[in-house]
Amino acid sequence: MPEIITKPAPAKGAGDPVIVFPEVLWEDLAKVDPVVAATEAKAKYIDGRFIVDFFCAPHVVDPIAKLVTAPSGRPRANFNKALVLLVYLTQAGLAKTPQPAGRLVGPFELPGGTMFFRGPHQLATKPLEAAYSRNKAALKDAALAFGAYEEPPALFRWQVLPNVDIACYFEEADDEFGAQAKFAFDAHAHYFLPLDALWALINAVTADLLPPRS
Repeated sequence: MPEIITKPAPAKGAGDPVIVFPEVLWEDLAKVDPVVAATEAKAKYIDGRFIVDFFCAPHVVDPIAKLVTAPSGRPRANFNKALVLLVYLTQAGLAKTPQPAGRLVGPFELPGGTMFFRGPHQLATKPLEAAYSRNKAALKDAALAFGAYEEPPALFRWQVLPNVDIACYFEEADDEFGAQAKFAFDAHAHYFLPLDALWALINAVTADLLPPRS
């Protein structure tokens, strides 16, 4: 996983840090055939830019300007989202990948997942558990507003990329146990995103689903 480097934002008022994106990710994307990448990623390649249905909304990846842009009305394309999109397109351009499996598995069931998704790479469930401890309906509504859909027993299922489905299972807190959130992935998700990119993907999912700060 590339190191996240930030520097103070310019004084134009946004308040967010300016993200210095690792050049190597753009270099990797430049090495693959863009038409192959777009085809395998089920994206569009128009006038030198990729358009990818990400979080059920068209995001633009512009290799010339080295910009990743979210559509109006959607959360900005932050570091995690940009990383996921660049890796997704590069991976698609490297070799022909299988179709999505259409079935879900837990993170430990993915090849290498048992070792990877531990310690500093645990999936970002704790913020959701804290924010929606006794109100999983509000979490579901937040996900459905971004294009997820209901699929019991999961709280929601979401085609976050054309080849990558995730699902969230959620148990509310009670007087004895705290809330518990779990994520599952399409069983072929690792063909389209390496494990570190899947970890970044869930970081992005969690950030979008958290309630706005008051």
